[in-house]
Amino acid sequence: MNSSNFSMEIPLSTEDSELDINLVYEKYIPEKFLIPKVLKTILYIFGFPGNILACLLWLQKPMLHSSGCYLAALAVSDVIFLIMSLMYDLTLYWKVKILDFPTICQLFPCLYLSVQYLSPLLTLAFTVERFISIRFPFKRRIYCNIKRAVCVILTLVVISLGVAGIQIYFWHYDYHSEKCVNKLELAYLSEKWTWITECVMFMFVPGLILFFNILLVVTMRNSSRRAQELYGPMPPKQRTATTKMLLVVSFVLIFTTIPVSIVYSLNEKFPVGSANSIDNISNDVTWQRHLNFVLTQEVIYDLGLIHYACNFYLYLLTGKRFRLAIKKYFQKLSVMRLVDFRDRSSRSLRSSFTELRSMS
Repeated sequence: MNSSNFSMEIPLSTEDSELDINLVYEKYIPEKFLIPKVLKTILYIFGFPGNILACLLWLQKPMLHSSGCYLAALAVSDVIFLIMSLMYDLTLYWKVKILDFPTICQLFPCLYLSVQYLSPLLTLAFTVERFISIRFPFKRRIYCNIKRAVCVILTLVVISLGVAGIQIYFWHYDYHSEKCVNKLELAYLSEKWTWITECVMFMFVPGLILFFNILLVVTMRNSSRRAQELYGPMPPKQRTATTKMLLVVSFVLIFTTIPVSIVYSLNEKFPVGSANSIDNISNDVTWQRHLNFVLTQEVIYDLGLIHYACNFYLYLLTGKRFRLAIKKYFQKLSVMRLVDFRDRSSRSLRSSFTELRSMS
């Protein structure tokens, strides 16, 4: 899952570990470190400005409705994830010491995983809200309003932090090795808890999103048929643009998350080989199967992160109102800059005129 990279890499560093598995990867599959450097750099280049712009636009008054609240919260969550992912990448791939410090060592896994849990939960929330809006239009004012959306968002934040909060007890800073490591006595519990929570968040929740998406599509088709029966071949146009845009966003999350979850669940099928055969890896079947799997897993994981960076561009492609909103937003900015420039110019001219009068 989206946290699989974290739970896949770090737990191998335990207090009694004699083998640094990352050194093995660097020697025999250096592509494992090159691929994420390239793909994630592209991800950050497009993800940061896109998510920041999306958040600003969804909080503008014409776009600020219940669905806009969820999408703004999703953009904020994605920005936080990209920041924390960058910190993790700097530590793992670029060897910059950022996370191996007391306190940060315990807090980082909790926050890093919680923002990843929040993404599918928010997607599920606005999918359910959109289904209620289409299927039960007379209850829209009760369940689909800004106040309720804010309450749901805050509840989901608490749930995400609560589920990931136990990670604080699984990690500690080892002063001897000066590294952040799993507590040896809690290694089994940590592995099982992470496996259960990731199955729920990245398989069960996307499954629910898919279920509600199917219900939503069926409901929209039935509504369209009823409209044709009532109004003939030229029924009045329905406002389904936002619904279609949200469907695209949620389907992208499903199709990028579930493959990563499946690959992560296969970890135990491809264990590391024996440390005694480390010098003869090329002829060791167990090691070769493990290395091939890890490389494939890395590629699928990196591609699975796309949904953290592409939502803004999906809005542009599928949302006409969003395109108009961003056009007006930049026009407004340009007008404000022009007015500010004219004000400064006029103040400068007045001050110069005043100086000339005083001199005369």
